Amino acid sequence: MAVRQILLSLIAGAIASLVALVLTVVSSFAIFGSDAIMGIDSIFQLGFGVLLYVGWMAVVMFVCRVRNLAFIAVWGLSSIPLFVVVCLVFVNGRGLLPQRLGDPMPSSSGALTNGLDIVAAARSQIGVTVRYDASCQKLDYPNGDVPRDRGASSDVVVRALRDARGMDLQVLVHEDMEAHFLAYPSLTLWFKLGPDANIDHRRAQNLERFFERNGWALEVSSDPKCYLPGDIVICQVEDGLQHMMIVSDRKATDGTPLVIHNIDSGTREEEGLFMHRIVGHCRLL
Repeated sequence: MAVRQILLSLIAGAIASLVALVLTVVSSFAIFGSDAIMGIDSIFQLGFGVLLYVGWMAVVMFVCRVRNLAFIAVWGLSSIPLFVVVCLVFVNGRGLLPQRLGDPMPSSSGALTNGLDIVAAARSQIGVTVRYDASCQKLDYPNGDVPRDRGASSDVVVRALRDARGMDLQVLVHEDMEAHFLAYPSLTLWFKLGPDANIDHRRAQNLERFFERNGWALEVSSDPKCYLPGDIVICQVEDGLQHMMIVSDRKATDGTPLVIHNIDSGTREEEGLFMHRIVGHCRLL
């Protein structure tokens, strides 16, 4: 009799787990759309999916009026393989399942491909942007910007692409995040529940993800020859922060390209391509 009860509990627990799993997947699609299926990225997002799953399991047990401790214990054991599936539901970016991306951004017709226009636009910020300020501020939309005398490393990139190519990254990133919010790390890094046109395009991680999604990401290399004028480089600085630089057409005495960036006191052109660990390399087509 005891064996029979255990088997029945095992079967019932597995069925209840499957029901909770289906409800988890369906509800995640209802909330987040097709972007709910991507690859594992953070403990926070993983925990959110697990909590949703456990919550649905509690609902199932309440509806079925389950008070059997043996059933609950067996349910826990039978949930282990299903737990792996739940882990795959709430993920963000590069992981075990492919991203579901929007249509790639078309290249601007007639756009220069040698990057010199981007370099010139970035260089024009030298002497104009004299302060570092990454604080979130209320911006106009579209073409929103903080005062030109200040900004973060990402603002150098945003302004250069806006001036050189007519690309309004504020609008482009915002619209892509509205359609594919979970493709971006805003939820997992800053606990944002939706797009924010005031700050999203000013965060290096969001810009890097936008460039990746549009096919502009290249392999990271330690060879200076791989970095061409106008390329955008993302590096990891202290405390896990990311920093963005634009590769210049000028070079140091050893042949390493200079970079144009704002790391602490305004936009400058200087050596520093390999000063920090490079984690991203992008080139607009």
